[in-house]
Amino acid sequence: MNETFKYLQSTIKNVKRRIYYYDKDGISLTAEDLKSQLRSYGVEVIDVRTCKYVEVDFAYSEENEKTIKSVLGEPLFTDCSTCSFEELFFDFRFWESHEVLEKKWKEEKDTQKKKYIQALILVSASLIKYCKGQVNVSDQLLSKALSLISELPEEFFPLFYLSIAFDP
Repeated sequence: MNETFKYLQSTIKNVKRRIYYYDKDGISLTAEDLKSQLRSYGVEVIDVRTCKYVEVDFAYSEENEKTIKSVLGEPLFTDCSTCSFEELFFDFRFWESHEVLEKKWKEEKDTQKKKYIQALILVSASLIKYCKGQVNVSDQLLSKALSLISELPEEFFPLFYLSIAFDP
């Protein structure tokens, strides 16, 4: 991994992020064009993703927020810190579902359950890449997820799923 990428990765992790969700039928620009346009206005855009919604992922500041709203209008909603994995995942909000699982994964002590959570994180990441048109990367991530799941005893799957589903 090159030094520039490591720096950017560490910088992004230390930034307070915000995601605004917009109706994708209401935005005619591609994700890349929208990202470029917002950056031309000085917005610190981390990413723009299109799946069920157009997601504008940005470094939170009042100025960034104001500029995004002046360009795109009020969002349908913003990121949800109290939503469960299931709520987010089944609403196609894969970045947020990935974030929820990552917190659980960091806290989990059981190695088998941790592996199951890691597989779900990879599925979410795979779907993020798929929505961005990066099908080969999506396939690779999904393959890694299936490989992790194949290492686990089948009888644990319902228990793992239920423990994640009902653990806020």
